Amino acid sequence: MFENISADLDVYAYRKGWPRWAWVFVPLFYTTSWPVITYRFNRWVFMAVRIPVLRQCLLVAGFILKRVVETLTTVEISARADIGKGLFIAHLGSIVINHQTRIGQYAAVHQDVTFGDAGRGEMYGGPTVGERCYVGAGAKIIGKICIGNDVMIGCNAVVAKDVPDGVSVGGIPAKVLNNLGSQGWIHYRNQPNGTPVQE
Repeated sequence: MFENISADLDVYAYRKGWPRWAWVFVPLFYTTSWPVITYRFNRWVFMAVRIPVLRQCLLVAGFILKRVVETLTTVEISARADIGKGLFIAHLGSIVINHQTRIGQYAAVHQDVTFGDAGRGEMYGGPTVGERCYVGAGAKIIGKICIGNDVMIGCNAVVAKDVPDGVSVGGIPAKVLNNLGSQGWIHYRNQPNGTPVQE
């Protein structure tokens, strides 16, 4: 849990040009980090805590914390979602990451985004998203689909089919627009050719 939280918060610090140790101050300045921290705590309880009494107490505490943070930020992330380190939420507002979602490392998610389940029978499920993916405001990624690595999903896109690596998609339904992908849109420390982004 600690490694993932430090990697998550360091993305915020890096984008501001702060040193690595400054990630500890990120929650004071970025309310967008609160849902991420809450998710990491609840995910740790869900996956790692096995002592029955302690688990039950932490589950109740995590549930209360989750509801408070959801009310304040309107961001809902299920503890059963599997999300790699370096999750960056750019702006708050109506973000839903459902329990069947899997997201790789260093994803950037903007406001009004939904990762949801859909389908019937064996086709029912949630999306699997690769590493270093950028999800623009208003995008909807729905159903048991696979999104490749280094993909850029444009604003308000509705993605309901598989997407290959390294492309940009947009539209309703989403279609491949170019082969540029998320290059230049994902920022984290020690990435190849990475430079801090002042926002």
